[in-house]
Amino acid sequence: MSTLNTPLRRLYRALLLPAFALALLASMWAAVTYQIGQERDNAHLEAVLRAQSLARTLAEHSDHLLRQCDHATQLFKLKFEQSGGTLRLDEFSRRDGLLDSLLPSKLDPPLALLGADGRLLDSRNGSFDPALGRQPFFASHAAEPNDIVLVSTPLVEPRTKRWLVQLSRRLNHADGSFAGVFVIMIDPTNFVEDYDRINVDEQGAVLLIGRDSGLSTGRVGGQLVVSDSIDFAAPEPAVRAGDELLLKHPFDRIERIYSHRELPRYGLMAVVGIEAGNALARFEQLRRRYLGALLVASALVLLFVGLLMQQAARLRRTTRRATEAQHMQRAAADASLDAVFLLKACREHGRRGGRIVDFTFADLNERGAALVGLPRAELLGRRVCEVLPALRSEGYLDKYLAVLQTGQPLEEEFQLSFLPGGPHWLHHQIVAIDDGVAVTTRDIAARMEAELAMRKKQAELAAVNDASPLGLIRADAAGHCTYVNRTFEAVTGLTRAQALGDAWLAAVHPDDRAALQQALRRLSRDHQPFQDTLRVVHPDGTVAWVSFKIAVMRIDDKVYGYVGTVDDITVVRDSVMALRESEARLRTIADTLPAMIAYLDEDEIYRFHNLAYEREFSRSGLHVLGKSVLQMVGATRYAFLAPFIASALAGETLSFEEDDHSLGYERCFEVVYIPQRDAEGGRVVGFHVMRQDITVQKREKQRLLKLSQIDALTGLTNRAGFLQKLNDSMAQCRDNAAMMAVMYMDIDHFKPVNDTFGHSVGDALLKSFSARLTHTMRASDTIARLGGDEFTIIMERISRVEDAAALAGKIVAAMQAPFELNGIVVSISASIGLTFYSDDDLSPAELLNRADVLLYEAKQAGRNTFRAGPALAPDRSDAA
Repeated sequence: MSTLNTPLRRLYRALLLPAFALALLASMWAAVTYQIGQERDNAHLEAVLRAQSLARTLAEHSDHLLRQCDHATQLFKLKFEQSGGTLRLDEFSRRDGLLDSLLPSKLDPPLALLGADGRLLDSRNGSFDPALGRQPFFASHAAEPNDIVLVSTPLVEPRTKRWLVQLSRRLNHADGSFAGVFVIMIDPTNFVEDYDRINVDEQGAVLLIGRDSGLSTGRVGGQLVVSDSIDFAAPEPAVRAGDELLLKHPFDRIERIYSHRELPRYGLMAVVGIEAGNALARFEQLRRRYLGALLVASALVLLFVGLLMQQAARLRRTTRRATEAQHMQRAAADASLDAVFLLKACREHGRRGGRIVDFTFADLNERGAALVGLPRAELLGRRVCEVLPALRSEGYLDKYLAVLQTGQPLEEEFQLSFLPGGPHWLHHQIVAIDDGVAVTTRDIAARMEAELAMRKKQAELAAVNDASPLGLIRADAAGHCTYVNRTFEAVTGLTRAQALGDAWLAAVHPDDRAALQQALRRLSRDHQPFQDTLRVVHPDGTVAWVSFKIAVMRIDDKVYGYVGTVDDITVVRDSVMALRESEARLRTIADTLPAMIAYLDEDEIYRFHNLAYEREFSRSGLHVLGKSVLQMVGATRYAFLAPFIASALAGETLSFEEDDHSLGYERCFEVVYIPQRDAEGGRVVGFHVMRQDITVQKREKQRLLKLSQIDALTGLTNRAGFLQKLNDSMAQCRDNAAMMAVMYMDIDHFKPVNDTFGHSVGDALLKSFSARLTHTMRASDTIARLGGDEFTIIMERISRVEDAAALAGKIVAAMQAPFELNGIVVSISASIGLTFYSDDDLSPAELLNRADVLLYEAKQAGRNTFRAGPALAPDRSDAA
């Protein structure tokens, strides 16, 4: 049976790693394949959502223009019936007339007026079929008295497939009887041809499709397409996003991702297609990265498995050698004079990474078993703290843990009292092994008893010497130092080891060393005590003054050594010198500073000042010392300073600015008062004054602040200055219950001028526009350039909203005149959004956004006009 198991185990070991590698590679390829599929679906969904967003924008734009056409039919019906049926199309569609107030003039939509009998009474901007009155929409209007608009998409030119969206509305006589039909047609190509908010890629498609007629028009790539064969179908919900459309029959070779938005009221559908190649380009890059990384990972797995197979073979050989070494180590441990213990970690819940709660005896020699007092066989496998509980309470278990966790061996000598046989002095060494520690122990009781007795005697002598307030030094008969106490170390900065021999002389100052050595030589000859004052130098360069005394030790007139004392007198000596130098040093520092410094006592009398302070008052011929503040500055300035002086004398440190006109011109000082307390830190006995002239800094700060709020090109207020002014003006309106107006404007057709004639002409136009705008407005109004061709105006203290509207109209009219710029004449116009503010709970950003929305409405109304907010009457805004 054993012979049979050996080949099977070898086969199992040979196939285990290759099988694991194949399983790992299969799972990696499956996961990456799945991830690539998910990334493809996400990229496709993002493209659909982008196309849907663009389709929604196109639908909103088209719906807006068609609603304006609907409003045009309503307006014609109203004016037609008010005029008793005399209104004709030339009057209705003349320049700046009723139609231009609703639709951009560039559209020029075909218009038709049909009489009650169906005859074509009038038409504009196109030719109409004389039989138009016989179509179903006319009969529907004649039969239905309700005021509704009918929408259809008739085919105008069968050959080119050109079609128009037709809107018609019933006209009535004064008595309510049928008077005819007003027809307006709009070409859907106007919705897709040049609308700049539909930004698709070069091969993208923008389409409008008639749901009833099946006709479509759009912009595909750079070409305009009109067709009746473009048809879409919705995909399966489980396959694609719900708003995606699939093209039934491709009309070119470009693959696109389509989405749509319905215009149910007008029977239209807005469709936008994004080129699939561009939409999925990022996914393709990601897919290549995934596959590249997968190939690299697969190669690394194969390489790693190959290395593991090599390592496994090497490990089996190493295991055999380790087993042989273990047997040899066991024999050496049994022959050792030390007690040897191999302890394995015992972990919480038996898990490999669990917390270590104890150690178990993995192995020990006979000396170790004898030290514990139990047979070796009985100790193997048992927990250490179960056999010797004191190991935990005495902290030895923590030492084992520390060595195992840090890997740093521990060697120490200590006395144990809990082992059998009484107290033991042991030499202990702990070394980390695999998930455990190896401990070797030797009994050193005899050696430790002898050393302990010697250390006791030395400790007694050292304690007496170290307790001395004097530094002690002892030398042998040859004059070499053999001992110094702790006080000597503190005084000289030398350790005991550094002072031995003749090295202690290195602590003596070089200028005093030669005289000391000469005195010591004389002492060795005549044996007379020596005393002197000299300097010592610490290793960090600190110099100390000491009183040095030395005497000879003799027995029967034989010299066997010398003993000396060192007394540190630095503090006593330095205190006298410091007292003399402190006042001179303080005076020098204070006189060097440019600031004016003074000290006043609690009675406000000047007791100290520096040169800068003296120069300040000597200009007026006054002397400061011994005078009070009131005497020096006068009653007016003292009235200003008195509260600050009182606060300083109350214990408060404070800083303030003081304006000084004493020399006939304005100066500004930064003043700091610092209280001075008595020696106990309780009562305030005076205060220090620091005055610094900051006139230049303050003027420069005001100049820089003003420059930072000016537009460099036009000289108007810039964005930062405008926002500050807007915030201040709104606050003033809220405080005073006043009303203000804000205009947001830009220059119509500025970009073509800038692109055609260059930035220099564009800059000249901005400056001329700013100058004309400045002449048009009131002097109290704030005009700002926010950037580019965007301008804003703040009108404060307006009493009527009509006044602001009149100024807005005046600006629009003023900008219609041509601008002559260095020989080039350009014509532009201005569009303005006008809003009002009194005390609403509104932020400056929200107020500016209101004006921006009104500016957009003015742009949509054809430019060269303005739109006002809710505070302006609707009929006035439309008329403007």
